[in-house]
Parts: sequence; C-alpha cells; structure tokens
Amino acid sequence: MNDPYDVSGVFPDGTLTELPAGTNVAIVGPSMIGKRKLALRLLAAGYETGDGILCITTDSAKTVCEDLEAYVDTLDRNRIGVVDTSGSDGQDLLDVTIETVSSPSDLTGISIGTSKLFKHFESRGISDIRYGLISVSTLLQYLDSQTVFQFLHVYTKRIGDTGGLGIYTLNNASHDPQVINTITGEFDALIELQEVESGDVEFRVRGLDQRATAWNTLPPADD
Repeated sequence: MNDPYDVSGVFPDGTLTELPAGTNVAIVGPSMIGKRKLALRLLAAGYETGDGILCITTDSAKTVCEDLEAYVDTLDRNRIGVVDTSGSDGQDLLDVTIETVSSPSDLTGISIGTSKLFKHFESRGISDIRYGLISVSTLLQYLDSQTVFQFLHVYTKRIGDTGGLGIYTLNNASHDPQVINTITGEFDALIELQEVESGDVEFRVRGLDQRATAWNTLPPADD
C-alpha cells in the first residue's frame, strides 16, 4: 500500500500534514476564494519527492504548468500529465504529456485520456500520483448532476483502488444544496473555505473518519 501523501507546509502547523493513500478530497467554497490555488498547492506538495501529477482542467495545459511552477523549485514536466478540456491543442508544451478533449462535457474522452496518462506514469515507474480535477463545478455547468455523480463515483473509486490522491474543487454557492450534498458524498473528505470579516480565508476539514476540525486561518501562498 502507498505511503500517506505529504501536504505539510500547505496548512498551519498542527493541522493537516498528510492524507492517506486512496483518499479523495474536495475543496469547497464560494467563487474567488482560492480553491484552485489551494488545489495546485496540494498537487505540487509532493512533487519534489517523486510524485506524479495528473490534472483534468478546463484551463489550458500551458496555464496549469505555469501555475504549478510557482510552487515547485524545478518542474520536471515528464512527471506531469494533463487532460486539457479547454480546446487547446497543447502543441506549445511538447515536454508535457497531454490528452486533449474538445469539451468538459466529453466524459468518455476525459476517462480515456486519464487512463492513457495513468499508463504513461506506470511505464515510468511512478506509482504515487496526485490527481486534480479543476473543477467539478464546470462539469455541472455542462452536464446534469446525476451524470456528474456517476462519473465521480467511478473516478474516485479508481483513485482509491490504485492508492492515488484525488483533489477536486467545487463552488458550493453556484449549485442547489441538494446537488452539493449528493456530489460531496462521493469524497472521503472536504476542505471547506470561508472568508471572514478581516479578509482572511479560513478552512476546516470534514471527513477522514473524524469530527470536523475547528476553523483555522489558511496561510497565503508564497507566490
């Protein structure tokens, strides 16, 4: 079984330092609060020690790689795979393994692309993989909630079975509360974000077979 995934340095000391292999975690909060940035920080947290990064994104692969470089001293793009659903051809990133999908609504294409990238990592002997899906909310804009739920059910199970770490983002202010409850039921844990009067962003963790943590201030990124 894979060792836990290190996330130390992302959260304050004494809060969250690692996540078990096979865990799927959703970062949940309103728009413009920093969900995407936190997801990228979690994806990059184990990169220096050899983890692979496999990211499904509605941004271009180029944008994702450039943003990851803010959190990694030396980015070896051979350990990065991107399923790019933005419509970009990705030809300007010849050193990154990219699977292009025409639209976020093409879940079959996304699944096939993810499988190809997983095999790419496997052929290189990379067994610890951090998966990003940025964002679930975009899928919900293109597809009905039941279709998205079924996709996540299969996708999260695969990550669990292979000992990966899944990181997802979800805007809880843009969808019906019942949809949010249904979708979040597929994850092992939630990292909830809220902005307080001071302008600071706070987080708490729910799940991981423990009670919800207290709200703590999320340190700003170093970028």
